[in-house]
Amino acid sequence: MAHCRTRYYNDIAIFQTAQYILSDCADITFLNSGASNINVNGIILLPNQSLAFTANVGEMDTTKYYIYFLGAGTSSATVIRKYYIS
Repeated sequence: MAHCRTRYYNDIAIFQTAQYILSDCADITFLNSGASNINVNGIILLPNQSLAFTANVGEMDTTKYYIYFLGAGTSSATVIRKYYIS
């Protein structure tokens, strides 16, 4: 039995300033890797919390996300994007 394997790669980036993040990928995950809270398009992430948006194979998220940091402490957001290879 032949298996179809869909190829993809993950892009991992760390952001420490408020900015827009273009998704343009299948899946995107925001991880609060700092000590201050993060606002992701109106959703608050406490330290060590994450927020993930997933798509089916062949779909692509084109959302423009805006992140900014709230309160004192280290500001750090780890963003993981999954891209399918055609």
